[in-house]
Amino acid sequence: MQSIVVTGAGGGVGRRVVSKLLERPDVGRVVALDRLPLSDTDDAEQDRLVPRTVDLRTGDLVPLLEGADSVVHLAEDHRRLRRRRHDTSILLRLLEAATEANVRHLVVLSSALVYGAHPDNPVPLTEAHPIRPVDALMQARLKAELEELASQWAADRKARLAVLRPTTAFSEDGPSWVGAALRAAMSVRAEQVDPPMQFVHHEDLASAAVLAASNRLDDVYNVSADGWIGADVFRAMRGEIEVRLPERLGEIRHKLARRVVDGALLDGLEPYVRYPWVVANDRLRAEGWAPRYSNEESYMAGTAAPLLASLGPRERQELVLGVLGAAGAATAGAALWLRNRVDR
Repeated sequence: MQSIVVTGAGGGVGRRVVSKLLERPDVGRVVALDRLPLSDTDDAEQDRLVPRTVDLRTGDLVPLLEGADSVVHLAEDHRRLRRRRHDTSILLRLLEAATEANVRHLVVLSSALVYGAHPDNPVPLTEAHPIRPVDALMQARLKAELEELASQWAADRKARLAVLRPTTAFSEDGPSWVGAALRAAMSVRAEQVDPPMQFVHHEDLASAAVLAASNRLDDVYNVSADGWIGADVFRAMRGEIEVRLPERLGEIRHKLARRVVDGALLDGLEPYVRYPWVVANDRLRAEGWAPRYSNEESYMAGTAAPLLASLGPRERQELVLGVLGAAGAATAGAALWLRNRVDR
């Protein structure tokens, strides 16, 4: 019977991983680690589930990892944009403890962000493609660094390592940090661009982590729904009212938006809403994994119903006309202001 440790067990993906592991008859023990107490579980699970409240940055991890056949590392510091060192120190402490506890298999949650968003990216990206994270996006650089640390540990220890690179994740719990940030960045693009979009449901990501741990997978695996969707489908799902502005006015709007939104965040995310970074999931499928949710289902599961979908035909028409009228007035005013500037 397998014994598996899960860090970040209280998160949206972590809870699902723990639940799915407990459903497997070949898993005899699940050690669920989180910095906050875990919610109550069924009495039938108590003899197999070992919940532990621990801060991975300061707690004694060796006793918690002893006897583990695999460790699934999902924990993240949500303050990572300001305190980057905490994420690397968490993994380093975990790797040190895993060495002392003689752990031979590790699953690390990375991100497809590490491929970077570049105009020359193939569609789709496979695991053979080199990682080229956008330098301005700290999250992408951090994930690439974590992959390197884990890979070096596995090479030194002659241990097995599965790296999961999910695309943007959504579920009924809401979007991942990446999903929420990208959705905000889409609303302040300087120009209309239409890269393909791709998502994955937290349920499918959790099943990928369980497969990687229980089967001791030893490779890098993209995790995504099958295929991708185009811009037209994506805009229809979002219920957008889109007003295309002249290029110069679009630039003005973008500069104003940057005063409201964190400019450093936009610097890093802008390429990811301009250029393609969709991935192929063939390698993970070859191991027996299959996504249950489509791109559309994954996105809609973690997104509030669009405003337009909640309105009747008449109200929808009035809203569209009102927005278009306001946009037209703003465009005319901006054009007049620009002409006056030129006349001076």
